[in-house]
Amino acid sequence: MFGELSHANYVLLCNAKKKNDGYFYEFMSCLVVSAFKHEAFINHLGYALLPNWHDLERESHASKQSAILMELGVSCDNGRRPFQTLHKLFEARNELAHGKPQLLTHDSVVETGAREDMRRRKPLSKWEKHCTVEFAQRAYDDTESIADELWTSAGFDLHDLRSRGHSYSMSEIPRV
Repeated sequence: MFGELSHANYVLLCNAKKKNDGYFYEFMSCLVVSAFKHEAFINHLGYALLPNWHDLERESHASKQSAILMELGVSCDNGRRPFQTLHKLFEARNELAHGKPQLLTHDSVVETGAREDMRRRKPLSKWEKHCTVEFAQRAYDDTESIADELWTSAGFDLHDLRSRGHSYSMSEIPRV
């Protein structure tokens, strides 16, 4: 799952950077997929490292990540990149996943301009402020960096992490 979400994140980011009409929603999608990708990575690594991972399945991504860091003997500085990005990323993801009405006020006059620019010249919620090329790129880069760092710290081959798609085998089923 991590490989697929990583690739989806990359494709969405590339498309959003073209800034076609509606690109804001592609940046929004980038943030959601970056968060999903990180959660998928944490689960992937957790199942590979910890025999009791299924007991942690309902914990927050941060709790599960802490269990992995402790198992690996790796520390992280949540005040610096790449781990610093996770706080804002999951704040935006949670606002989107658990959307609630918000009252935003605006007292300035909106000017004319391109349609997509006009859509963004309004008061923005916290999550909307993160739907930028800069933050989408940062979320992509930092979640990839964390995955690489933790995967190699566990002694695993990065190629195995980056394998895309699903594996399966075919066999002949005897007829009765």
